[in-house]
Amino acid sequence: MGYQQKPGLFIGPKAEQAEAFAGLWRHLLEITIQRRQTRFAVDPEWAPVPVDAELGSAAAVQDALDSLLALLSEEIPTFSPRYLGHMVSDVSVPALLGHMAMLFENANLASREAAIVASSLETEAINLLATMVGFDPHPARGHFTSGGTLANFEAVWRARYRLDHWLALGVCLKLRGHSEAPLFSWAHCGWPVYHREVARHGLNEKDLMEYSGVLRGSLAMSRLVAEQLQEEWPEPVFLVPGNKHYSWPKAANIFGFGREAVWGCELDEGGRLSPEGLLSRVNEAEAAGRPVLMIVSVAGTTELGMIDPVDGVVSLLGRLANERGVHVWHHVDAAYGGYLCSTLRGQGGSELSPSVQRALGAIPQANSVTLDPHKLGFVPYACGAIIVPDAVSYAVSSIHAPYLEETAEAKFPSWSTTLEGSRAATGPSAVWLSARVMPLDAGGHGRLLNQSLQVTRRLYGVIAAVAEDIRMLEPSDSNVICFAVASFGDSLSSANQKTECVIRAFRESAELSATRTQLGCENYGDLICQLVNTWRGDVDAEQLTVVRMVIMNPYLEADYLVEGISKYLTDTLQTALDALPA
Repeated sequence: MGYQQKPGLFIGPKAEQAEAFAGLWRHLLEITIQRRQTRFAVDPEWAPVPVDAELGSAAAVQDALDSLLALLSEEIPTFSPRYLGHMVSDVSVPALLGHMAMLFENANLASREAAIVASSLETEAINLLATMVGFDPHPARGHFTSGGTLANFEAVWRARYRLDHWLALGVCLKLRGHSEAPLFSWAHCGWPVYHREVARHGLNEKDLMEYSGVLRGSLAMSRLVAEQLQEEWPEPVFLVPGNKHYSWPKAANIFGFGREAVWGCELDEGGRLSPEGLLSRVNEAEAAGRPVLMIVSVAGTTELGMIDPVDGVVSLLGRLANERGVHVWHHVDAAYGGYLCSTLRGQGGSELSPSVQRALGAIPQANSVTLDPHKLGFVPYACGAIIVPDAVSYAVSSIHAPYLEETAEAKFPSWSTTLEGSRAATGPSAVWLSARVMPLDAGGHGRLLNQSLQVTRRLYGVIAAVAEDIRMLEPSDSNVICFAVASFGDSLSSANQKTECVIRAFRESAELSATRTQLGCENYGDLICQLVNTWRGDVDAEQLTVVRMVIMNPYLEADYLVEGISKYLTDTLQTALDALPA
């Protein structure tokens, strides 16, 4: 079926590449041991001080290890092509070896003093990811995080830094009688206007610090603005897709904006962000005097795997900036779908639809991007990344720690530019080594993802053909399949009950794994009404329950494996349907 797996690229669901992997593993251990033996060779050897014959002995360690391995034998087998559950699968051999090699070094990316090579590897890996999503790697900046949620928080930190500077200038000029413009306008003025006005009035960063909401706190600024300007302090809002990934309410809580600051935006009938609905929310925020901290679009939604029209959002923001002078930070949460950009690079073409290709092709015009290599990058957990197009977008509030050395080379992230202090270098090492073996383009990593898209379409057809009561949702923009179960005339609540029965059948089955998700009518109303109408039912519930499958396992490139999974799917579904009450 196209892509032919290279020997050693993955260990295999039955450890088919065990011998090749074992050879690579032995090589890694030999080189690691040799490094320890030869570095400072004149030093005396270490002899453990005897305390207890059993304490720390090889036998004691093996006994404890065997206990752990026995526990892990019952862990979910995400390496198997039978696992069609969450957005996780087996990791690639190069990514695993890169991760393990760095584990032995125990490098800490908090400072170059603690990780010279690892810091350079992080920069190289970020440049590889930046190139993959379409940024120019030379001005681009970024760093690795523990996952997508932290990467989203990093974007909020940077968006807040920018908005705070613009807003502080507006407060300063209004208090000094140099402006009558509303604070909303100043909060979105843009860097050219900011620098022009700072120069015109002879201001500097220190002059504006006393007007910073970040430094003074929103309560103090609220009192200042109320007493001296007779205005309300403009509390910012996040404009996010209506499905609201949990990281955004978390971010609002942690950064002190409050739950009410997260504004959901309308989704279209496919479950994607609606640019028209987004514009109405921007207008609503302006009317309320609430600055927009950031607009979020998603490339690979958690529920359905959809790709928001990033190009449509970019176009909208361009009009707002050019016609109304309103500049808003645009963040693309591509934690899941970002690696699909690899199918757009180099030779080989992409299996993505033209509209999705246009959406992903617009990512370089965003202000920040989140990626999760531990998803479609097949890299071990925990590995996320935040990437921005330039140093200006990477700027955050300065924090001083006398015991850590700051580097003058801005290309190296440090403890002062990351929310996390100590950071493991395993993610950068895994991404770097993986990309050396599987380049992040259509001829390398992208071929693997193109294959998963082909298999997704094939399994979509298999599921749809099982029975009339299988109600398929619109085909995903990526490699996610969702469906409900309903007979003609069923109400939504009845359909949910039947779908829950099928989900239970999957959970109890020893053959396959699948997951469930629920789509609320508040956000997915158009999609739900359209689907329920196909079986002429009534919408008498507040959400739609669906079976959700993520088809990302790398071993499904083989015809015979896909045929086997197709049979398991057909049999499991038919058995579950037969067991439904009349």
